[in-house]
Amino acid sequence: MPTRMRAVVKRGTAVTVSQVPVPLPAHGEVLIGVELAGVCRTDIYAARGLLPCADPLILGHEFAGVVVALGPEVHRFSPGDRVAVMPVIPCGLCRRCAADEPECCPHHDFLGVGRHGAFAEYVAVPANVVHHLPDHLSFREGAYAEPVCAAMAVRKTAVHPRERGLVYGDNRIAELTRRVLCSAGFDIVDTYAEDSATPLERDAYDYVIETRPTGPAFDEMIQAVRPGGRIILKSRPAVPVPIDLTAVLRKELVLESASYAPFTEALAFLAKHDVTDLLGDTYALEDFTDAFTADGAGEERKIFLSCRAR
Repeated sequence: MPTRMRAVVKRGTAVTVSQVPVPLPAHGEVLIGVELAGVCRTDIYAARGLLPCADPLILGHEFAGVVVALGPEVHRFSPGDRVAVMPVIPCGLCRRCAADEPECCPHHDFLGVGRHGAFAEYVAVPANVVHHLPDHLSFREGAYAEPVCAAMAVRKTAVHPRERGLVYGDNRIAELTRRVLCSAGFDIVDTYAEDSATPLERDAYDYVIETRPTGPAFDEMIQAVRPGGRIILKSRPAVPVPIDLTAVLRKELVLESASYAPFTEALAFLAKHDVTDLLGDTYALEDFTDAFTADGAGEERKIFLSCRAR
């Protein structure tokens, strides 16, 4: 195995492909050879300096690959195993962790933000966030498991299949969220594009799920949901977003957040549902700047970096 590797590294305001040391897996860690990594809004925010993060930092957090080496006291994996990784690194000490909900640990670290991530040929991660990738799932699907995990979190909220719902947004995230709901028996789910020429009905929906966290979008969502209804928050914007709390209070709306479902549920969803139409082009690691701007940074289809192509 080489001692140096290529990686997309952010140093200060510059982001470049650099040669950096291959990490050694520490106690309880797994070294993974990254096959594919997805490009996410979070990666773009970090690259542009909009999101506080470590410096220097290897970007990237949605990925799948092959186990290369094991740190001490790792027994569930072997070199050559195909794996996908949950990028939330739980603290292991809080109530969520004690309740076996590590994906929702409020004190977590995050790959590609607080510690080196997956836009690299190799990455070392704690074994407790590594999951075997089923044989019939591709590396592309494995690298898409984290977005599926985030979309599936809406099923943990108090929305009900018999209610009329709206997914606000006309993008890949909105479509994935709609499919997640439909797979759980939700039949009355509309989607709406923020720039649509047709205005939303007022007081028409029992719940609205946001996928576009902007002030104007929230204004429309508040108008569209019925009095006493709920708005489900699922995005992770880089900056604070203004919400008209007076309008929320007037209609006695419920604001409910949904972070992640269990990662194993995301892999199970991918095993049963074809999402290949939501997966877009793959770029070489050296072409990361093109990948960051392609298709609105993956708004329509998920964009990937190939960490093995040269």
